[in-house]
Amino acid sequence: MSKFSEEQWELLKKLTPSESERDRMRMHLRSSIRNSKAQKKKQRIFDLKNVVLTSLFLLLSAGLLFQVQKYDQREDRAGHSQAVKKFILTWDLDTVYSERSQEGYDFYKKGESEKVGFAEFVNDGKKKEILSSKAMNVEDELQNFPYPTKLYIEHVKMMDVSLRYHFFVEAGNETLYLSFDYPKLEYADIFQIIGSLRLKNPAPYHHEKPLYVTHGYGNLPYPVGLQPAEINGDTEKYIWDRGTDRNMKDYLAKIQATDVWKQTGGEGSSFIFESADGMVIVKITRDVKELTYQYTYPGREE
Repeated sequence: MSKFSEEQWELLKKLTPSESERDRMRMHLRSSIRNSKAQKKKQRIFDLKNVVLTSLFLLLSAGLLFQVQKYDQREDRAGHSQAVKKFILTWDLDTVYSERSQEGYDFYKKGESEKVGFAEFVNDGKKKEILSSKAMNVEDELQNFPYPTKLYIEHVKMMDVSLRYHFFVEAGNETLYLSFDYPKLEYADIFQIIGSLRLKNPAPYHHEKPLYVTHGYGNLPYPVGLQPAEINGDTEKYIWDRGTDRNMKDYLAKIQATDVWKQTGGEGSSFIFESADGMVIVKITRDVKELTYQYTYPGREE
């Protein structure tokens, strides 16, 4: 490699920055360093803000989700969503059992797979909807039952259902709606369930004397608590666990107090009553714990 000449060397030295140029370069470097630190600081602040904002967003989202779920479980909205969780219902009838449903309970007879009724909590809006959408033929307020109870009977034109019973039970601030199909479930069984209802809260009222109801569209009082033994045409046999002499006397007085029936005969443990219009005669016989009804219809054409 050839050596630089003296002239070339002098030219090369002239390319070296002067002192003032070096000062400008140093100031530029310091400025660049300061700007770099400032940018990093701003980046850290920006990252911190992102973390804070993300955390606030998650907290607000969780709060909003909780409120949505709380609203979704309100009883007034669906009529039953929250109530189902505290829905503890029992009754005294071994032949009928229940299965939990999305709304409340479905009722079944032992040994059979077809549903005979159901129960659920309803709000006022749902109650009005039920009453306005069905042809109710009977409205009655049941006396001395465990909870204030209103009964409605709907005439149903189906092969296996002729009457549908609707009960609205006022349990504290709640309304319990129960529906049962007859003859899938006998009258006595339906009223045994309603007459022995027990909810977790409030506690049921217990009436010391027997309760009485009418079956179907009839007007003859029956004691609540009868167990169907044999229902065959115009003859009905029941087991009456509370069939004591005192309760039988009270029962006969209840029939006479209706002013619809008058006693026309009977002897021993049998008592004959005739309807006020003379169209129906019923013979009621008590044999220890068995109660038998035998109906005849003098005005019926053979």
